[in-house]
Amino acid sequence: MRNSIKQIYKSKNQFILIGLTGKTGSGSSTVANILENGYKDYQAVNEKDKYIQQKKDRIIKNYASIKFKNKKFNIIKPSALIMMIFILGESVFTKEIKKLQKLLDNIKDIENDENIKNKHKKINKDIKSKCKDISEMYKLIKKNNLMNYKFLKDDKFFKFLNNYNNKKQNELLLFIKEYKKRYEKRISEQNSSNFIKEISSTLNTEIDNKKFKKNLKKFKIIKIIEDGHFRDKIKNKINLKSKIINNILEKMAKEDYDKFIKLYNKFDKITRKLRKSNSKKIKILQNIGDSVRENAHIYELPKYINFAIKALRAKSKNENKDKNKYCYIVIDSLKNPFEIVYFKERYSAYYTFSMHSNDQVIYDRFKKRKINIKEIHKRELYKPNTKKQKDSLDNKEDFNSQNIIECIQRSDIYIDNNRDKKDNLYKQIFKYLSLIIHPGLITPTKDEIMMQLALNAKFNSGCISRQVGAVVLNKYDSIKSIGWNDVPEGQIPCNLRSHSELLNNSQLLDYSDYEKSKVRNHKHFKNIFFKKRANQYKRSNKIGLNDSFCFKQIQNKIDKNSNQVYTRSLHAEENAFLQLAKYGNSKILGGQLFTTSSPCFLCAKKAYQLGIRRIVYIEAYPDISNDQIFSCGFKETEVIHFRGTIGLAYQKLFEPLFSYKDELNAINSSKIK
Repeated sequence: MRNSIKQIYKSKNQFILIGLTGKTGSGSSTVANILENGYKDYQAVNEKDKYIQQKKDRIIKNYASIKFKNKKFNIIKPSALIMMIFILGESVFTKEIKKLQKLLDNIKDIENDENIKNKHKKINKDIKSKCKDISEMYKLIKKNNLMNYKFLKDDKFFKFLNNYNNKKQNELLLFIKEYKKRYEKRISEQNSSNFIKEISSTLNTEIDNKKFKKNLKKFKIIKIIEDGHFRDKIKNKINLKSKIINNILEKMAKEDYDKFIKLYNKFDKITRKLRKSNSKKIKILQNIGDSVRENAHIYELPKYINFAIKALRAKSKNENKDKNKYCYIVIDSLKNPFEIVYFKERYSAYYTFSMHSNDQVIYDRFKKRKINIKEIHKRELYKPNTKKQKDSLDNKEDFNSQNIIECIQRSDIYIDNNRDKKDNLYKQIFKYLSLIIHPGLITPTKDEIMMQLALNAKFNSGCISRQVGAVVLNKYDSIKSIGWNDVPEGQIPCNLRSHSELLNNSQLLDYSDYEKSKVRNHKHFKNIFFKKRANQYKRSNKIGLNDSFCFKQIQNKIDKNSNQVYTRSLHAEENAFLQLAKYGNSKILGGQLFTTSSPCFLCAKKAYQLGIRRIVYIEAYPDISNDQIFSCGFKETEVIHFRGTIGLAYQKLFEPLFSYKDELNAINSSKIK
């Protein structure tokens, strides 16, 4: 029976994959270093905690001290792999130069229009900034002798970019055209043998042509003809080139892992050096990261991270002579939500740890360093346009850019790092690592139970923009109401309504008189996506999706405004508060509010009026409600970021594989009665 228990837990003990996320300065690298160095003794019990929590902490510490003794994590730095993609896929660098040309074309289109001088000024500023960015990227390539430097070698062009001013636009266009011409000529003249030679030199390894014979056969010289067909051929060849490089790297990771790890370390060394420098150097890294995310395939970076995972697993399998073989990996850190999705779908042993520190705590940590942390946060949180609908995916950048807010929403485990004490971090880290390899070792905290309920509630929302859930407790921790963002009871939520239904003169009560008379006939409703097309939802209809629409979005287009009052849904907190009034379930004075997104300005006022003493949230709402509402007046309201686990991880970590009694009986060889 003991062997049976051992076999059941074997896979959980052998492999763990952790992805870290959070704003720069919140502690991702600190946690990665703790995991890399392995378990160390820590103070488990906080005397201020309740007695039952102290008992849980002692159980976890005892278990972790045995199970994680001498076990260390390998760190994978996505920044090193971003640099690898940037260098190996030289088309990413070329696309940055093409973007510069696009900006120049845009300014030519508007230069004679007197009404948009501000737009003209902004584009000029963007052109100058882009010139500087490309020039800095080139300096990095030149200094480290990366990419095919012989091809790029054109100091005159890149010096010109560094000293560019807005009077030199025509000269800049000529430089760009010449660069593009050389790049296309090089790609067109490249054959399979000189391509393999180039890749072998870059990767510092011999490439076996036979393994890639099928794809290399297609890698032929293209005759240069200045037409659209030629451009398509060049594009296809660049894509084929990328595919072959990925195949080579994947095989290297599996079969020649030492070479892959050596290659990874080379790029990691470059990025570490840049990161230790000043704000300017860190900006280069961010520019390269944004460029790779925007110009490469949406899953290109996760694929490269996966190559590194395979290499480390192969190394562990072949070199670890210990009977208890294990491979523990931490990714430091993930900045795009689709990177998290990629690993969640591929590894059952994968968990995302979200690091949280208050902004002021982070600013204090960076006081002595010459780094513009606020600018870094602005890029990480992805705030390109304040008028843009929160969480919307309107263009390619929305999918590919850094988006820490959405990463936080998709996380499994939330770690608090406000106190700068290692004991605090050790306690949280080893609690969840222990539960990963032994589910059900302890029970969840009250905060975890309530936030899991709020998370489940949010999936009831019929809002097609975003979903939020909320739970209200009284001062005795008893649940008094649950809410989610949705339309008032008796109305139909947006996800069940239809654009075609309203357009076809529907008389259903699903739609208001205003929608049937005013909205239906308006051009902004008829042409919701395209100016001229009969079926606006043709593509989504083809794959069976309901043609829902957002009333607020259309009304704001009609009014030429961005007013939030036109939302059909009640907010989750508002809905939960109204349930109390509707059904007479009162007495929440001194109670608590758990919400998946912190209250907006209006809901914050309602919470304060109701006497809520404690608010726990996951995602911070981007307004001044906390600073303005809760830091004013005689009543104290504690607003804290959630700490714990939720979602699928909640069930995976707290549901025992079998009863604890049976496990103890089996391990101690007692007969099960």
